[in-house]
Amino acid sequence: MKKFSLFLMLGAAFLTFNACKSELDLDKELKFSKLSVEEQKQKIEESGTEFIDAMEGMQETQAMTTMMNMLTMTGGEVFSAPMQKLSVDIKNARKDAFTNFDKQMRVSYVDSEVWGEYEYNFETEEMEKTKDLTNKIVARFPATAASTKNNAVITITYEESSVVVPDSDGEKYPSKITYKMTVDSKEVMSAEFSGTYYSDGSPKKVTQSLKMDDYKWTAEIANDQKTASESYEFKKGSKTMIKSVAEVSGTLKADELQDAIDNESPQDAIEKFAVYFQVMNVAVKGGTSDFKKMADEGQALDSEKLSDKEYAEKTAEILNKYMVCTAFFVDDNRKFADVELYVVEEVDQYTYYDWYQEKYVTETHYYYNLAPRFVLSDGSKVDAQEYVQEGFDDLIKRLQDMTGSYDNQ
Repeated sequence: MKKFSLFLMLGAAFLTFNACKSELDLDKELKFSKLSVEEQKQKIEESGTEFIDAMEGMQETQAMTTMMNMLTMTGGEVFSAPMQKLSVDIKNARKDAFTNFDKQMRVSYVDSEVWGEYEYNFETEEMEKTKDLTNKIVARFPATAASTKNNAVITITYEESSVVVPDSDGEKYPSKITYKMTVDSKEVMSAEFSGTYYSDGSPKKVTQSLKMDDYKWTAEIANDQKTASESYEFKKGSKTMIKSVAEVSGTLKADELQDAIDNESPQDAIEKFAVYFQVMNVAVKGGTSDFKKMADEGQALDSEKLSDKEYAEKTAEILNKYMVCTAFFVDDNRKFADVELYVVEEVDQYTYYDWYQEKYVTETHYYYNLAPRFVLSDGSKVDAQEYVQEGFDDLIKRLQDMTGSYDNQ
């Protein structure tokens, strides 16, 4: 289907990545790195391996070992659901471990019947509920398999907002959820969610945090209905491992924005957007300051008069005209490439037996998609996927080794 509105979703997709104003400044020109292309690749690879090292280190934290022991003992207890998801995500080095944990916290405890105090019974080898509580869980259990007492404690509290979830049976959004784990009275893990909402349920401001040893995640969503922003940061000590920021401006009341999307005219609500995404020392920033012109030009394309290839090429031309996108190294604030979209031809070929012709017939169909490519300092252009696949042997091997080790667990 040839619809420019689908390509416009590229802009919306940037917001899922899932900063300060300088990081979203699209007008700020960056000088090219003085490193050779091969040296730039090596620098990117070093960032990748450093990230893997840090993610692997998370498995050795006191919180993780205690959590794994709890899951082994309690099995499918309802209050352990967020910990189950978090432990799997960390084992698989997933960057969305934090956001998944936060979602599980809200899903598991909204309108929950699990509230109460629990103690691990060493005789029955089961978690037993000892007391009913309201909107609070206290679970005591051994921190390790060798522990002879319940020296680990998880405390979870829940507070409800006054805003009712649309199309629900009166359920209300959470205003605050806290999580704390201690071992021998020392805090080893903590997390908090807090949120305020408009009457239609759309978020006004939501903040999230999770701390485990010297690893820390923070995230925030804010929307004053003129400018909406989303930020996320994952740090080990003082070093940023992942950081993403997105900001969109326009008419952002939920009903008006939904109407614009339903009418396939998001430009009636969105004026501009900017995004920033960083992994270790490598970052990409991009966006457009004139979303309306970009959308209007795209929707003015005559899909009936253009071939699929021509339509894709015109779409890429329009997006590149209005969007700015740059890949750079954070430490010296120098870019290693500009980023542009180009058309990739994909061939779908299949053979079937035609009973009328009494022979096998081969049909070939051509599809045209947009893909990002780097424009390097020497003016050469290379597909982004090809760029990061070539010359990254050590990084790929580490990823394969990591995946293999998890498959065997």
